[in-house]
Amino acid sequence: MKKYISFLSILALFFIGTQFSSAQSAEKQQSPEAIAKQQTYQLHELVSLTGEQQSAIFKVLVDAQQNRQELNKRPDADKLRQEGNRTVNERVEESFKKILTPEQFRTYQSSLVKDKK
Repeated sequence: MKKYISFLSILALFFIGTQFSSAQSAEKQQSPEAIAKQQTYQLHELVSLTGEQQSAIFKVLVDAQQNRQELNKRPDADKLRQEGNRTVNERVEESFKKILTPEQFRTYQSSLVKDKK
């Protein structure tokens, strides 16, 4: 009887561990929309976006995340991946400059400088 209880306990721990690792990998692979929504909210907290700005920023960030996910399928050392990421970042910055007011854009840029440090 003790053998069966031990076996069932080990089996239960195995399934719990499997579920835990599945949940972690699912969190790492969020959809572009979920990532963009989170980034839009963070930017809204930083610079107080209007409704129109939130919508426009969200669209830009979804597009950027979709492009990044495609680029991330390439090897890390791939020049196309590196150049592609740089191009995506430049497009996002150009779009933000058009969408945000000059004051908001300065605040956004200063937050980037702080984040890099």
